[in-house]
Amino acid sequence: MSFPFISGLRKWIASPDLALDLGTANTRLYARGHGMIADEPSLIKIKPETGRVEAVGKKAARLTASRHNSLSVSPCHAGVVADVDAAYLLLKPMLKRARGFGMIKPRALACAPTDACDEERAALIEATKRAGASAVVVVPEPLAAAIGAGLDISSPYAQMLVDIGDGVTDIAIIRSNTLIQTSAVRTACSDLQRAISQMVAFQYGVLLYPPEAERLTHLVGAIQDCDWEELFVTYGTDLLTGTPVSLCVSNFDVIEAIQTVLSSIIHAIQETVRNLPPKTSCEVIENGICLTGGGANLRGLSSRLSTATSLDVFTAPDPMRAVINGARQMLSVSVDTNFWEH
Repeated sequence: MSFPFISGLRKWIASPDLALDLGTANTRLYARGHGMIADEPSLIKIKPETGRVEAVGKKAARLTASRHNSLSVSPCHAGVVADVDAAYLLLKPMLKRARGFGMIKPRALACAPTDACDEERAALIEATKRAGASAVVVVPEPLAAAIGAGLDISSPYAQMLVDIGDGVTDIAIIRSNTLIQTSAVRTACSDLQRAISQMVAFQYGVLLYPPEAERLTHLVGAIQDCDWEELFVTYGTDLLTGTPVSLCVSNFDVIEAIQTVLSSIIHAIQETVRNLPPKTSCEVIENGICLTGGGANLRGLSSRLSTATSLDVFTAPDPMRAVINGARQMLSVSVDTNFWEH
């Protein structure tokens, strides 16, 4: 039995429904009817003296950048919630902003990698509810990314999407609103940055500041063969003295450092393409591969993937926000079908 009056009342007094992309590097929160209310680093700054939370999100990132010996925590690892308490602390002030729009707790549509296990999905739901959501439904990240990328997921012809985030590379084949095949590897952009940091620590005895490892990743990108040397000035802490230092790093060293990680990502995509059924393979060949996620912006990646797979590869508009852009479009479907998990 439906109760239109109650449904209408909720519409007026409830907080707006939310779309949540809780990622390894960034967290994005969208409130229906109010737009993006959070787009911040997935970071918590801890006071070393007390162990208490000093700041979250953008403020935590600023403090961490200005105090290079400070303690910061990310609640997510490899694309999933690894610390429920930390995730709750990160999300609580963000969802509090949404509560300002209404009296009743908001409902949230949250995104997770396709390979997330039951425990990892449960951790995402628990953290979001503890932070202030009344109900949570979890949807696959690549499905949201495909919608956000502008793909027609209702098409009867298979389309392939590769979402390269900070902690996971999620590969999906989509046909008629359904993920007909998925594959994910817990190797992505953070692993590229970690490889660069390890190389600099080994060769130069310097611990790079995290933003510097990310900057070098994007300066060099996915280029494999380069005929000219470039030197990049970067910054970190001397591992012996603990003092801040600057140094020059060659693009050749960076290229060599990240090849194993890049090869792992590319191999996973190649394997997915090789294992497609003949009919699906023909459809994917016709439609090409759509790239989303922060990794889609890596210099030279699309051409390298195209060479490796013999397929057309294209980058989605605004690839870093494809997941949240798709999730916010899915909100209307979730409201109409009422598939919230209580």
